[in-house]
Amino acid sequence: MTFSICVREERAEGFSFGVAVATDAPAVGALAPCVSHDGVISTQSFVNVRLGRRGVALLPDLGVDDALSGLLEQDDHSHLRQVHGLDARGNVFAHSGDGCDGWFGHQVHEESDLTVAGNMLVGEETLDALAETFAEGDDDEDLVSRLIDALAAGKNAGGDKRGHTSAAVMVKAPRTTAFHDLRVDAHEEPIAELRRVYETTRDASDGFSESSKERIFD
Repeated sequence: MTFSICVREERAEGFSFGVAVATDAPAVGALAPCVSHDGVISTQSFVNVRLGRRGVALLPDLGVDDALSGLLEQDDHSHLRQVHGLDARGNVFAHSGDGCDGWFGHQVHEESDLTVAGNMLVGEETLDALAETFAEGDDDEDLVSRLIDALAAGKNAGGDKRGHTSAAVMVKAPRTTAFHDLRVDAHEEPIAELRRVYETTRDASDGFSESSKERIFD
């Protein structure tokens, strides 16, 4: 019922991690995306939120592949789960249990520092569009904007075969700001609305660019 993209971006100031997700179910932002300064995970299909929350909590000590493999081994319903992500050590991981609803699958693009996954999709072209749109995007553009562009491309390529009602984007960067954690929970056009909310929040944040007025995030 979901498609998502997880990305890792390294610049001079450090790593940024991002995740964007869309589905035809309410409040996907409360369920699927998990991100920290050590990595990013999306957990979906028949969601086990612990895979994401515990997974990122383990990343200071374990690679994302070891963390998620271990958590899945302890999950009696791992065949129903879909989970993927990346960490700061360069590791990647993706799992799609054989009990997920079709079309389902995942892709790992190590050369582009991204993973994509989806279930209940029209077809694999959704994942192709997610990965290609992000990888071919402008590196100078804000990471949130590029992730929303990827979601829009995935939807246009077919997306969730039932439709789309919620979407979310989360980023953890060396300098985190308000528009790095946005969600649309119930909307006829959630990805377009996510774009509007992003642009509104970004423009408002520009008014606090002076160091003495900056809002402080972890």
